[in-house]
This record gives sequence, C-alpha cells and structure tokens, in this order.
Amino acid sequence: MEWRLGKTSKKAEPLKTLQMIATLMLTLVSVGCSGGAFISSKSSVDIELKNSSNNPPNLLVGSKFIYQDSNPSDGKPRKVTMEVDEKKEFEHKQAYWIKVTGKEDSYFNIYDMNLNWIGLFGDGKELESVEPCLQILKWPLKIGEKWDSEYTFRDYSDSSHGVYIHTSKVSVNIRTYEEVKVPAGVFKALRIQVGGATFWYAPSIGWIVKEQTGSDRQMEILELVEYNIPKST
Repeated sequence: MEWRLGKTSKKAEPLKTLQMIATLMLTLVSVGCSGGAFISSKSSVDIELKNSSNNPPNLLVGSKFIYQDSNPSDGKPRKVTMEVDEKKEFEHKQAYWIKVTGKEDSYFNIYDMNLNWIGLFGDGKELESVEPCLQILKWPLKIGEKWDSEYTFRDYSDSSHGVYIHTSKVSVNIRTYEEVKVPAGVFKALRIQVGGATFWYAPSIGWIVKEQTGSDRQMEILELVEYNIPKST
C-alpha cells in the first residue's frame, strides 16, 4: 500500500483508492479498534519493536503474498498475488519490482528500499511514477509518529494526452501496535492511518497483512490469506 495493495487498475491515480486523508491520535489505552486487540504495555511494545522496526526489511526475491477481497463491491470474491520479482533500478533508484497478478491483468508495482511506492510498470513500459516517493513507512517506525508525505505524481499511461503531472500531500500517522487476525494467521502489526485508508504492517514478515479503505457502505478489506518467504542463504 500509495501501496497499491491489490489495486489492479493501471490508470488509478495514487491515493485515489486510498481517498486522501486526515489525521489521528496515538493512544495505548482502551480505544475501540477495528483491527484487533492492543498489545499490553508501552514499555513491552517498545522492547518488542526495537529490533524489528528500526530498519526496513530486506525483501527476498521470490517472496509471495496472496490477498483476498473480503467485501468486494461487485459481490465477487477476488484474489491478488504480489511476488517480489527482482531488485533493480527504477528512475535511477535501487528498487523492488513486485509483480501484481489479479484475475484479469498483471503489472509491476515498484517500491524503493524503504518499501515506499515509487512507480507502476506494465505492458512493457513505465506507466506511473512519484517523486521522491509516497512515504507510508518512515524508519525507524515509531508509534505516534506523524508526517506529511509530499510528492509529484506523473502519469504516462495515455500517450495521446502527454504526461499528466500534479503535486500532492498526504498525512500519515502510525497509530498503535496491535494483534490483527487475517486468514493467514494472527500477526502483531503496526496500524498505520493514511487518511481514509488503514494499513497493518507486520514486522515479523516485513509486509502489509491487511488494508481497509472506504466507508461503512462501501468498505473494501484486503486480507492476507497465504504467504511464502524463501529462506535466506
């Protein structure tokens, strides 16, 4: 997750599906949570996060994450697979090329080494890019951390109209650390609010395990159902 977690429209502008956003406030006391149960105390959370969230993970080529749409708008369940295909440069930056495969199409979402989205590649060409990045993750990850991600978005997908360029800003807030249950299991995850979208990032696997967007009437929930991470050599 824009992370573009499971979004299969190549022409979707970043964060259109995430619905540009507002702010939240940190608390570790008994505030309602749609994702899961809070982890016990702030001190234990700090200790647990210290080693796993100081630096971005090294995603291994071949790592695969399969998601399902738990509440599709058309009533038809769908699955989306994201697989780390390779590491190579994009826009002069070292990057992860992650192949996204849905029912009807496939393309590459491209993330920098901090796991922030920087581009979209499909049909043998660059379709979209952002500069410097869409910063949803800021290392080290700290509960209560807030920032604004400012970026320039470029859309190259419609060659007949040239390059569409615009600048934007989105507010991000790491709300808390909690347990979240998805079909793939129960994970301890950082709940990150990006406007109307919420992401749960699990340090144990170095990736997003759940994404929730939309309102009550048009809620879309993507959940991890299966994953495979190769053993490092």
